[in-house]
Amino acid sequence: MRAAIGLGAGLLLAALAASSASVQAQRIYLCRDAAGRTLTSDQPIAECREQAIREIDRNGITRREIAAPLSAEEKERRREEEARERTEREARLERQRADRALLARYRSEADIEAERLSHINRVRENAGREAQALDRAQGQRAALEAQLATGGKTRPELRQQLQEADRAVEESRRRVDDHEAEIMQINARVDAMLRRYRELKPGS
Repeated sequence: MRAAIGLGAGLLLAALAASSASVQAQRIYLCRDAAGRTLTSDQPIAECREQAIREIDRNGITRREIAAPLSAEEKERRREEEARERTEREARLERQRADRALLARYRSEADIEAERLSHINRVRENAGREAQALDRAQGQRAALEAQLATGGKTRPELRQQLQEADRAVEESRRRVDDHEAEIMQINARVDAMLRRYRELKPGS
């Protein structure tokens, strides 16, 4: 009984091997080499390692096509394209996270406007204090110029104090301008936020 089973298994393996060999023999590989010549073989063609290969059967029907390996330039372009797609995908995910946070933080447009007003009022308070500092600095500078005109102190000492007053005035002006720029940035940021909020919640 065992001998019969062993004989049957051997015949099956032999049949499978013969079938595989028959299928292999039915394949034809076809390609053009670097010189433009058309080559065919029933085995993969070594001369076409860098070329596209077409696998056909004995009836001339294409069973599969094997693309040529990418050139260095093509590989670089593919890397660049993959990097661009990765960047775009990450940007979409970040935008989605930002949208969820926006909807979770604000119940209505009124909440956004209230936050705008709070930020602007804080900046305006700082700007008001800085404007007062600018007025004081300009007053001190005017007084020093008057003393310099009347010769109340030695000229080198007055000129040094005047230079310090000029720096104080310039610094205060810069801070006032910075506060004004910050208010513009707040408005631009909140306006963009409102536009996106309306896109996410039409008719809100």
